[in-house]
Amino acid sequence: MAKKAAFTMERFDKFPQFETQRLILRKMTLSDLDFYFHHFNDQKIVEGTCFPGPKTLDAAEKELERYCINPFKENKGIRWGIVLKDAGELIGTLGFYDWDKDVHKVEIGYDLKPSHWGLGIMTEALQAVICFCFEAMGLNRIQAIIPVENHRSMNLVRRLGFTKEGVLRQNSLFNGVYRDDACFSLLIEEWKEIVS
Repeated sequence: MAKKAAFTMERFDKFPQFETQRLILRKMTLSDLDFYFHHFNDQKIVEGTCFPGPKTLDAAEKELERYCINPFKENKGIRWGIVLKDAGELIGTLGFYDWDKDVHKVEIGYDLKPSHWGLGIMTEALQAVICFCFEAMGLNRIQAIIPVENHRSMNLVRRLGFTKEGVLRQNSLFNGVYRDDACFSLLIEEWKEIVS
């Protein structure tokens, strides 16, 4: 099912950039600020996440720097820009956070322009990042916290082999409303069975 990604990193002290058949997963820069701001203010995108988007360009710049440009500062996560190889177009982001080095686990998050939904793009990107997490980082567990209304995202992680563990009641606050989130996880031994 999953193909191994070709990693260009030798050690995890440099930003790991790699590519898949159709995509380049690269470090984001301040030149991506306009994309970041508009992308995370697209209602279809933010409704599917656990967090609302930045309300100003200044807030977007701070988020972009914290989560994408300088992820090693806090050493808790990393986020890639998803670029279509053929078009050179930035169409989404993908990454992990809450990296627990003692327990060897992370939480993943991802988003994609609605015009590119249903094309297998996020499946392809996630396969590369999951492979990186298990093979290059030596993780044991990857989890995804998904709003229960986001059936598309839950179906995506299920296709990748994730197991639903349960529902976290009123776990996130979105537009002043508490929402339930589903918790999914994938363990390294499960991933090894999928790729073997």
